[in-house]
Amino acid sequence: MDNKKTIFITGANRGIGLAMVKESLKNNFFVMGSYRKKSNTQDLMSLDSDNLKTIELDVTDEDAIKNIKSKINLKIDYLICNAGINNGYGSFYNEDHTPKQMIDVFNVNVVGSILTVRNLIDLISDSGKIIFISSIMGVQNHEGSRATAYRASKAAVNNLMISISNDLKPKGIIVTAFHPGWVQTDMGGPNASLTAEDSARNLIYNFLKLTIKDTGLLFNYDGKLMDF
Repeated sequence: MDNKKTIFITGANRGIGLAMVKESLKNNFFVMGSYRKKSNTQDLMSLDSDNLKTIELDVTDEDAIKNIKSKINLKIDYLICNAGINNGYGSFYNEDHTPKQMIDVFNVNVVGSILTVRNLIDLISDSGKIIFISSIMGVQNHEGSRATAYRASKAAVNNLMISISNDLKPKGIIVTAFHPGWVQTDMGGPNASLTAEDSARNLIYNFLKLTIKDTGLLFNYDGKLMDF
């Protein structure tokens, strides 16, 4: 691997996750990308690189996360908790907010992030970085009501980012969250202002600039500090 930096990206088979895989390869990383369902990995699997390892992983399955450690067998410099879902853009009384749909959102977006970090933490390198892909929709000061469960899940992600950063700061591990922008993905829709490639290019660039003074903070994709 020629002493390449390593980056592990969950939810790497589509959207921003896939774009971050491609951008990381351009930046000479050794990339590990996880996906939940093999049936939706054509674009990821089409990437021809000796510096890419793909891993099947459901981030809500703790045993599965534990089992992949033996497949990784190296230190992780950047752990990107990107896997996430949105149950819909309705308000809390809409039919896209059934109990099961809301539980699924919290299981993947929040519990999945906790389980990923908890079970891979001993693989994080000295001065490693743990980065949560969050959203501006998770900030507390807002006037919106759409996507109620998704908003709440990202607010929870921002909160757990702070808790984990407090735990890991004495070890020199940097923990932050990033809003990727409004991105042209299945979740963001075709009218979004950013392509996935533009978002990923900015994200990776700013990941590389992180220092310990940034731990516990939320950033925009362009590196600007965000209140939350």
